[in-house]
Amino acid sequence: MEEKKKPGPAAEPSVPEPDNFIKNPEADTEDIVDFMHEEIKKRPMNRKKLLRRARETLLIAVVFGVVSCVVFAILLPVINNLLYPSEKTAKTVSLPEEKPSEELSPEELVENEREREVKEEKEWIRRELSDLLDEKAIGIEEHKRISASLQELAAQSSGMIAQVSGIKSDTDWFNDVYENRKTASGLVTKKTASAVYVLVQSRRISDAERIIVTFYGGTEAEAQEAGSDEATGLTVLQVPLSSIPAAERAGIREAPIGSSAGPIITGAPVIAIGSPTGMPGSVIYGNVTAADESLEIMDNDLCRLTTDIYGSGDATGVLINLDGSVVGLIDMHYRDSGVPNMLCAIGISELRPILRRMEAGGTKAFLGISGIDVSEGISEANGIPVGVWVTRIEEDSPAMAAGLQKGDIITGFDKTEIFHMAGLIVQLEGAEPDQNVTLRIMRQSGGSFEEVKVPVTLQ
Repeated sequence: MEEKKKPGPAAEPSVPEPDNFIKNPEADTEDIVDFMHEEIKKRPMNRKKLLRRARETLLIAVVFGVVSCVVFAILLPVINNLLYPSEKTAKTVSLPEEKPSEELSPEELVENEREREVKEEKEWIRRELSDLLDEKAIGIEEHKRISASLQELAAQSSGMIAQVSGIKSDTDWFNDVYENRKTASGLVTKKTASAVYVLVQSRRISDAERIIVTFYGGTEAEAQEAGSDEATGLTVLQVPLSSIPAAERAGIREAPIGSSAGPIITGAPVIAIGSPTGMPGSVIYGNVTAADESLEIMDNDLCRLTTDIYGSGDATGVLINLDGSVVGLIDMHYRDSGVPNMLCAIGISELRPILRRMEAGGTKAFLGISGIDVSEGISEANGIPVGVWVTRIEEDSPAMAAGLQKGDIITGFDKTEIFHMAGLIVQLEGAEPDQNVTLRIMRQSGGSFEEVKVPVTLQ
């Protein structure tokens, strides 16, 4: 009986040895190819291992790059010093020797020290002002409060303003009669138990047949002229209190009079009320720019106030300060031709005696001169007497008739010494027309001044 052989492991394909292949180049290569295919099939690809090796390779590359950058940064200064050794050498700076002629004297040193102190002081003041302005910076709310206060002050002052209308009857092309009105803002200067007095420009009511005054609140009343001043062109009207309803009288205010003195009013804020734009009830805010120019008005020493307020060439009304007091009477008749729409006014301080005289119905005596003050300082500096230097004489005036000349210096009015124009005006305010007075003047003759007494009959 035949023995059965157990099946053994499959026989592996035989592959020619490499040495045999090299020795026998003509050997069949198909067996080698079949062998490689079999080996590839037996060894499948390990993807996890391949991915891990890729990460390791990338990490090694990053570490190498970082190390290279650090080494390069450390070695760069060393390389620069090796490549450019000349730039390492320090430069020697030589200072010029001070020459004896360039040394400052003690006086110059003191002067330089003073200049330095002045400069430091100015810088300190600038910083202080800057800090102060920063602290006092006005915000919107503060600006609102200021505007509201100014509006309230203007509203409270409206009671001292009255609209004056000069009414004259006229006819049109069809012979129909109508009323021609000229209206201006006037100032209530006085309020008594019997009458109200209103100051207005004379030319606004010239040739009027009737004069109507409209007070604050709308009450109208007819007025009569109390007094006028031809030189200034002003008139004071009188309105009987009985013609005003009792309920409306409380709203009419007598204007408080302030000061228009130059040092006080120049640069000060003011409010223009009345008709500064030509429209009744208009209000404008601004500042006084100058108050030192005298108006060339005969027998007067009135001051003109100029402002930065842009108004109408036909403006009327008054300027009030922040206390609500009147400081000027708007009169564009005296405006500057270079800035015709900038409001100007007559200072109220110099108008006071004229107002009181017109309210009393008095008439000012007329002499007919314009003059400027010769103060003690001017007198000592120029060797001329103290008094009023005559700069102009009105034609057909009492002064011309008496023989006064331009350049004469008035030093006396009857027995009263005259030192300035204001003193001469006080004497004229107290005199009467047709009154005979004696003026003492100093007239230049041969390089010196001689006193001359000149009799004058005032008009």
